[in-house]
Amino acid sequence: MHRAATQRTKGISPRTVVGSPGGTMEFLKGVHVIETYATTTLLVDDRLVLVDTSADADAGKVLDYLSRIQVKPKDLSTIFITHTHPDHVGGLAAIKHGSPAKVASSRVEAEFIARKRVYDGPPGIQRHPGTIVDVPLDDGQVHDGLRMIFTPGHTRGSMSLLDETRSFCIAGDAVNNESGLRPMPDQYNVDPTQHRESIKKLAKFHFENVVMGHGTPIKGGASAKIAELAKRL
Repeated sequence: MHRAATQRTKGISPRTVVGSPGGTMEFLKGVHVIETYATTTLLVDDRLVLVDTSADADAGKVLDYLSRIQVKPKDLSTIFITHTHPDHVGGLAAIKHGSPAKVASSRVEAEFIARKRVYDGPPGIQRHPGTIVDVPLDDGQVHDGLRMIFTPGHTRGSMSLLDETRSFCIAGDAVNNESGLRPMPDQYNVDPTQHRESIKKLAKFHFENVVMGHGTPIKGGASAKIAELAKRL
């Protein structure tokens, strides 16, 4: 781990109860799960990476947590956005303000995030000001230590991210674990059939740990559990 990153996280202790009130925690060494309406994940290593920014109303909570562990937005190298729904991208403009961090998403989703293209799926209106994506990613491409897995269906350009060094996946909304592991409810998916195919695709990768946009993270045997879900679809 980079010395500066180590200094920023010194004294932050892991919490033992996942999803508890105020449940922001260090889920794995160097992986901070910031519990907002849609989970925001900070990876601390030789670089500082943020994945999703939750809703606009949650931006202050994310910034407060970063401040508490002595991380400034200008320290971030990349802000990844898994998809364009407002509970994942709504806080981007506020967190990106004054930061040189690159914004990365799937190539398909980039135009929706920038609001160059009108999002035509549920839940409807693009409730964010629009931010240019600096790094449009293709399936399998690695950026800042994370491999992009294209998992469309929830939105047209949804993606998940794989940290192979930590055996850790950030699924975005490819799966949901609010009431047991399952697909996202169909009313929120632009293409429910494609969404289920993306779960089957994700199940082919191996990772021990996973964080979802909604619901309790899974520590240990994560991809096996997603594979079990995929068999039922």
